[in-house]
Amino acid sequence: MRTVLNVFLLVSVSFISGTMVTYFFFVEYPKLKQGEAIVKSITGKPGSGANGAPVLPPKVPGTVMEPDPYAQTPAVSDPQKVLTAQPEEAGEIIDLLRTQFINASALISQQLSPDTLNDLLAKYGDKAKISETALMTADPKAKTILQTLSQNNVVYWRPADFSSKEQDNFLKQWDTLKAGNPKGLIIDVRNFRDGNNLAGAAWVIGLFTSPQDVLFSVEGLNFPQQLFRSQHQPLDLKQNFPILVLVNGDTRGAAEALAFVLKQKGTAIVIGRRTAGEGGLFTETRLKSGRFIRLATAQISGFDGSNLLGTPLVPDIQVEVTKQADNEAYYGAYRYGIQNVASARAMDRGLVKEREEMDLPLDNSLIDDKTPHDMILNTANDVLAGIVLSQGK
Repeated sequence: MRTVLNVFLLVSVSFISGTMVTYFFFVEYPKLKQGEAIVKSITGKPGSGANGAPVLPPKVPGTVMEPDPYAQTPAVSDPQKVLTAQPEEAGEIIDLLRTQFINASALISQQLSPDTLNDLLAKYGDKAKISETALMTADPKAKTILQTLSQNNVVYWRPADFSSKEQDNFLKQWDTLKAGNPKGLIIDVRNFRDGNNLAGAAWVIGLFTSPQDVLFSVEGLNFPQQLFRSQHQPLDLKQNFPILVLVNGDTRGAAEALAFVLKQKGTAIVIGRRTAGEGGLFTETRLKSGRFIRLATAQISGFDGSNLLGTPLVPDIQVEVTKQADNEAYYGAYRYGIQNVASARAMDRGLVKEREEMDLPLDNSLIDDKTPHDMILNTANDVLAGIVLSQGK
């Protein structure tokens, strides 16, 4: 009897134990591993994240606790607001379309009315746009910046326009800047308003292309085709001298032509956000309502026949940053200096190490938030540093 009881108890315990073991391995063990991963993430030790990556909590950028978010540009949406014509503006806009618009001849047979106007404007997109403010007048905030960035010894040029005065100023200072043996050149044509100065754009492009090189052409309403060529001897640059062009959604007209040609000819790398898609000559008229309408009167075509009007230029390296953040950094250069906004946000590494050793929490107070961070310019600096390193300079 005792033997039978012992066998029964042994079987029962084995069954219960087996059930517990099964439960542990299939239910509790995964939870334990997950908890272990969380604990390891808090201590900064390797966890079991996706693709074998460490599971890390959100901490201060640039510390060992988290991959630096500035190493990858965040995917930030920046939708462009499309304005429509108001009923009281319709008559005015229709008259302008019939007399100034590049496609005016196609509108002769069309019955335009306030009801059909917005559909027509949507059809023409970048060729006919309404805006709350003037975008083709001189920007009072725009100032020329031409100096060497100390971070990696590269010349940075932000032309306020393409005027002859700007050209003379660049040539006058270039010899001095060149004496410093710069590692590259950054041309910044973000928020550029001198959109109709195609001759000035051709002059700048000519600094980096062969003499008599075909650059682009323009043709449109009351504009017979005109071909633009490089008209002078280019700068005496070393072979494979890096040139980068910075663009964004407010790069239009002549600046778009410059970026397009230098990119297509393999002379420069274009970095930033998509351009405005307004590669042409435009008129801008203030409506009685106080708003403005920009109408294309001619289109720019690249040396290969590509149409630049209505086709935004896609940079070689796109930096997804909001328009607000881009503008804050762009105009912040006038207040804080281009040297400061060109650098990544500084961090007190000593305090970071001290807090880590004492198991104290890390916070964003260790980061300098006073100076706006120009992600597009900082990306350009990183690209240039990589090019210089690959060239063994």
